[in-house]
Amino acid sequence: ITRVINHLTTKLELGSPMISLYLLQNPDHYTSHIFVPFYWRTFLVGLSSTFDYTHRPSAHEHFNLYNWICQYHRIRKPNQKNWQEEQGDDEGDDEVVPALEGNKYAFNNCTFLAGHPLYDTHVPVRRSNSDNIIPNFLGGILPRPDKDDREYYCCTMLVLFSPWRSGKDLKSEHQSWHDAFISYEFPPQCKMYMSNMNLRYEALDARDDFRAQIK
Repeated sequence: ITRVINHLTTKLELGSPMISLYLLQNPDHYTSHIFVPFYWRTFLVGLSSTFDYTHRPSAHEHFNLYNWICQYHRIRKPNQKNWQEEQGDDEGDDEVVPALEGNKYAFNNCTFLAGHPLYDTHVPVRRSNSDNIIPNFLGGILPRPDKDDREYYCCTMLVLFSPWRSGKDLKSEHQSWHDAFISYEFPPQCKMYMSNMNLRYEALDARDDFRAQIK
């Protein structure tokens, strides 16, 4: 009988431990300690590029994150006395700005706000080819407006297309992300970007609908 039961158990789609987990709320494992998630790589980041946007110059107050990424980037300040010598010996990947006529620099009156970790050594400058720059989104796919968590989608779109320096600029304390999203008047260009971001999902849905029709 035991052999028959064991043989039948192997044919089940759900094992006994899983059934016990769902029906009796019994744990699926037993340990003497409790384990918590620890993403250790996040603690090794010396400087986040978020500072570049949240501490952008006052003249850039109206820029949303998407447009600012397209048009500006961070570079190191050159040494006004020895900039010609250091230009070839610069360490790291940061670009150095050449001096202009009269020892004036292109970043005059356009520096990061105080509080930026690189306030004394780096400045934001406009990209020479900013009209051809398109951000390449990394770190996961963007949320959908129709099927994903609505609050998460509204939060993501506000972060990308609404000017801010802290989360309090995006919504009030007692306001939901959906309400903040609805109440904010996005420029037509930003609405076009959001619509284009959803084209991939619309194409996938159309593909699935077509396959369902031909079955």
